[in-house]
Amino acid sequence: MRRLAAVMMMLLLLAGCRGKEPDELALVRVLGVDGKDPVTLTAVCGGNNQGDESRGISAGADFLSALNGLPWADTETEEELSLTSVSYLVVSRDVDLEAILLEVLKNQELAGMSTLWLADEGAAELLDRCADPAAGLALLTRQGAGAPTAVGALASLYNDGQVALPLLTASGGGLELRGVETWRAA
Repeated sequence: MRRLAAVMMMLLLLAGCRGKEPDELALVRVLGVDGKDPVTLTAVCGGNNQGDESRGISAGADFLSALNGLPWADTETEEELSLTSVSYLVVSRDVDLEAILLEVLKNQELAGMSTLWLADEGAAELLDRCADPAAGLALLTRQGAGAPTAVGALASLYNDGQVALPLLTASGGGLELRGVETWRAA
């Protein structure tokens, strides 16, 4: 009986060692996109009172090469940033929206159900000026902001030649909805 208890204790200890791996990952909730060539991605983790406010930046010649800059790491916490939980995409006016949406839908980590928002002053600047972008975007969603999903936005661009995006600005450490702006297909 004691041997069985010892074996069970060893298994629990081994399982506990493997459990540390997720602590080294920070889940990105908001992904900001600026520029066409080059593209800069700004990742914000945590939010919604989750306590992990890690942030990271990656740049590349286009959206895909910026994504391939992974794994990003927050320089202060040294956590690896993971894109498996992106709920919100925030883009600036100078992006190639169709190319971004196509890559989002192709990427196994990014969710086509992420909602799409337009930053009035640029995505990186907007996210830098907001203490908790995920909480701000969740609040705007609950208030009826009506942001389309990535897949819905791409369908609108293809079918209608345009998509309506909620326009955001930073205000007092949070986010404010400034209206809706129509993005037209190129």
